[in-house]
Amino acid sequence: MNTSNEAEPQEGSNQRREPRHVVQVAGRYRSRVGASRDIWIKDISETGCRFFDKFSVLPVDSAITFRVGTIGPISAKVRWREKSVIGIQFDTPLHPSVLEHIVRTLDEPGAA
Repeated sequence: MNTSNEAEPQEGSNQRREPRHVVQVAGRYRSRVGASRDIWIKDISETGCRFFDKFSVLPVDSAITFRVGTIGPISAKVRWREKSVIGIQFDTPLHPSVLEHIVRTLDEPGAA
């Protein structure tokens, strides 16, 4: 029984309808009750992303607002958390051209 606020990715979570893009992109989120926090986005798709936040206390199902570089705010919900790695789902999918911009121009390979 998992008594923490962590939920592991469900079986099949790697089988996505849209491709994930592995990236190193600086971002920031703000929870509804807390200050904003800087993060590193590890992968992103049209419907969500996975990011690293060393000291995260975000519970699963938390609503957050999210920025990817200068893009946002984007409303999202925490879907799973495994230690310092958080998976979120965007309330509204990113437009394909916005996703392409993030992957092609904001990615910082070797950062973080």
